[in-house]
Amino acid sequence: MQNRALRKPDEPEEYPVAVRVFAESFPKPLRVAVRAIAIPLWILVCYLAMRVLYLATIGRPEQRKIRAKKLSMRWQQTMRYLIGIRVFVRGKIPDNPFFLVGNHHTWIDFFRSNILQTARIVMMSESVSFPFAGLLVRGLDPIIVDRKRTSVSMVVEELVATLRRGESVRIAPEGAVTPGHMIRRYHAALLEAAVITEMPAHYVTSHWRTPAGCRPPSQSVIYGPDPYMRDEAGRVLPSELELWGGKRSFLMHLIHLLALPHCDIVARFGPEPIRGEDRVSLAKALHAASLKIFTPSA
Repeated sequence: MQNRALRKPDEPEEYPVAVRVFAESFPKPLRVAVRAIAIPLWILVCYLAMRVLYLATIGRPEQRKIRAKKLSMRWQQTMRYLIGIRVFVRGKIPDNPFFLVGNHHTWIDFFRSNILQTARIVMMSESVSFPFAGLLVRGLDPIIVDRKRTSVSMVVEELVATLRRGESVRIAPEGAVTPGHMIRRYHAALLEAAVITEMPAHYVTSHWRTPAGCRPPSQSVIYGPDPYMRDEAGRVLPSELELWGGKRSFLMHLIHLLALPHCDIVARFGPEPIRGEDRVSLAKALHAASLKIFTPSA
């Protein structure tokens, strides 16, 4: 299946006029209040719809999978509107099937993923364990990784099986959210799937923008340190605290995010995919190529 034609560089992916008018017309406190009410309500509505769908498709697993994915994609897209995320694409989205790697700055990166349509995304198990929203994330049919139980070989096997079925996959080889001014080293383990299937690896980098006069992305959109990068005692790793400049309040981050009229994520796709004879050299090549097209977030 071929992806849709690219839009003009200054034109975002679909973004309803009503959403834009609301974001630009309402004062900041009202924007926060309306979004703080609308977002959980939308999650609840979609959660209940998913439960009904599950009941209606008992004994029909394939129908359940297809319908659940459609519902979850609609939930994901509308969440993007409610938060105020505008998506801009630079370059050409690869045609299906593809193997895609990309950097990862913050938790709301997830809501831009629907530009990749039906690609399966490798996600940590924590993402599907959230109350209500976790069921909707699971409906997207992600490849779930449990940091404590899932072996790398199991994930690679699932990636290989997915690619051989003609489906697309997307991974974030940094392994954690990263401050907006950098891209971490790419871990090579999951790239073994591209080597085994002889699939060229496409790459994309993302950066965030906020409107003039608003807090920069580093103070409103991007959140860290990664809450799941902890030691055996449950403490956030010192290296992560140093990288991010200390702990931050998620509540204040959320208020600053919802107060923005909108925030833009710019996804820049690499011009040509990269092939690798082994996963380590492929990881290095993808990282180097990604740095060349990467624009830091402010």
